[in-house]
Amino acid sequence: MGLQIGYFPGCSLHSSAKEYNDSIKASFGDLGVELREVPDWNCCGATAAHSLNEALALALPARNLAIAEREGLPLFAPCSACYHRFLLANRKLRESEELLLEVNELISPLDYKGGTEVKNILELLVEDVGLKKVKERVTHPLKGLRLVSYYGCLLSRVPHGRAADDTENPVYMDMVVEALGAEAVPWPSKMDCCGASLNITEEAIVCRLSSHILDNAQAVQAQAVVTSCTLCQMNLDLMQSGTKPAYNHPANLPVFYISELLAMAMGHSFPAAHWKKHFINPRELLEKMGLIQS
Repeated sequence: MGLQIGYFPGCSLHSSAKEYNDSIKASFGDLGVELREVPDWNCCGATAAHSLNEALALALPARNLAIAEREGLPLFAPCSACYHRFLLANRKLRESEELLLEVNELISPLDYKGGTEVKNILELLVEDVGLKKVKERVTHPLKGLRLVSYYGCLLSRVPHGRAADDTENPVYMDMVVEALGAEAVPWPSKMDCCGASLNITEEAIVCRLSSHILDNAQAVQAQAVVTSCTLCQMNLDLMQSGTKPAYNHPANLPVFYISELLAMAMGHSFPAAHWKKHFINPRELLEKMGLIQS
């Protein structure tokens, strides 16, 4: 019997990051992981709800945690912002009985007891599935592909909370990349901030931060960036698109979700429409490397 886990796609994976959702579903079944989508899930509140009302901001993730607890399953949150909110909610609710009671009143008739374990995509692949099994399922290794792993701010930095990977020098994504046959190139910007949702209100900040990350990726001669964060993928991808005067970085580096590389290495192919969801279409690079058919 394979691994069963509660699946929280969140808002992005059903909209702007649909290719992330599609590639997760394409690959995880081959790894023996049964994704059971959380029934009647709701937005977790990322990224700004906590700045308005703490109890309501905790109630949003707590409701999903309570449903997963009722189902008896750990919770898999592929989006780094969702993952971060779930971990933070768990910590605060487990530390304060008063806060837990207040939140449970808000999510009634659900009653969260604090027992749901939360995992991100890298934890799931490295700790639960195991790199040995990942390697065994690789049929089309990504040979010759030079990638920089971009973790961003939220995946490993959870204040006073558990982060499975190293908080200063995370390596899980590099390990998965190498298990797929690609080269994980060392670089200095794996945890730099891209500006996240500030592209809505402070575009200049996002331009400066994201451009610095792309410059460093080019400096180590990476052919592409790989991430697991929907905000990071969008910012770094959009930054190079030229769709706005402010967004016109010349890097021309595709920005993959780790699940897209996982699916490709396991023999899954995506239609042209899938790759067109990227502002920097990876098809040219993948065809040049002989990783997909032209």
